[in-house]
Amino acid sequence: MKVMSSHNRFEKKQPRRVRLGITRGQAILFLIASSLFFYLLTELVFASASQAEPPAPKGKEVTVRSGDSLWTIAVRHQPSEQVDVRDLVQDIKIANDLDSNLIYPGQTLFIPEAD
Repeated sequence: MKVMSSHNRFEKKQPRRVRLGITRGQAILFLIASSLFFYLLTELVFASASQAEPPAPKGKEVTVRSGDSLWTIAVRHQPSEQVDVRDLVQDIKIANDLDSNLIYPGQTLFIPEAD
């Protein structure tokens, strides 16, 4: 004879055990988030350290006086007779981002050292 047992709906249910802690998915998410945070942190630290200022170009600054031109400034600051004045004028224009030979009194120009 087979005995069939039926569920007793009046029976007290066993309380479910509550699992304390974190789940596997939460642990993986935490690991990924912390790894990403530390990766970005190290990138910021090393990126700022590698962007050191380039060495300043050698030369001197000169204030333009009334009646000066690039040619007279180049002749006045020509380091030696072997340096061509035309090359020095071109170097002054490049060092100061000048598009033309037009300069003004009171303007400060950088005179690079000839190599």
